[in-house]
Amino acid sequence: MPDARLPTPPDPPVAVLLVAGEPHGRLAPVVATALAGLSPWFAPVAGGFTLRDTGLDPAGRGALLQQAALALRAHGLVPGWRDEHCALLDAHGQELARFERGAFRTLGLQNRAVHVNGCLPDGRLWIARRSALKASSPNKLDNMAAGAIAAGETPEDCAVRELWEEAGVPAGLAVLARFTGTRLRSERPLHHGFHDEVILCADLDLPADFVPDCQDGEVAGFMRLDREAITGALAAGEFSVEAALVVRDWLARSA
Repeated sequence: MPDARLPTPPDPPVAVLLVAGEPHGRLAPVVATALAGLSPWFAPVAGGFTLRDTGLDPAGRGALLQQAALALRAHGLVPGWRDEHCALLDAHGQELARFERGAFRTLGLQNRAVHVNGCLPDGRLWIARRSALKASSPNKLDNMAAGAIAAGETPEDCAVRELWEEAGVPAGLAVLARFTGTRLRSERPLHHGFHDEVILCADLDLPADFVPDCQDGEVAGFMRLDREAITGALAAGEFSVEAALVVRDWLARSA
């Protein structure tokens, strides 16, 4: 019989969400139930719901999704509200809408993030430990800097911003981060939605005497780990899901 000490796993998505007439979101049962009562923004269709965005441009669609996000928040279904906007892109990379970042997971919409490996001359990486106060993956190991790409922000700008906020890397050094071309995708069901994120990986070569210093309180501390220690931490499940994908990619590329 199941171990009663383990948390109940989230139900997989049961419905899709159409945006601009195309399937973009995957809806958890609790969210699909809520959308059935949010008729000003969503209409039922075969297999799920569609956003009522016929004839709207990206700005209008974004305003509609922002209103819907506020309604979902009132239902307690956007626990990670950030007051930050991210952009929803179509299959060709064109912006469909920009709205509250926290609602992307609720509606199962794909987001983008940048993760930066802090590389030392001796082959070690600077590894962060996430704050115990983080809503997701508290106390887990992480890359030196990582974060969602904000609406209107380039990946390069995101890397510079996150490197300063999370590790205190000055802009003159942060701009030297190299995007590797690796794009990783992280997908998993959540109790309140579905996580779908494309991760753009970057490496930053750091001076031997550089010591990261978190500026925004999201990192509890940093450590320098070699390949053996990183491999051991991966095996022990000490990394967050996304950071584990990124350091595995680094291990493969630097072998």
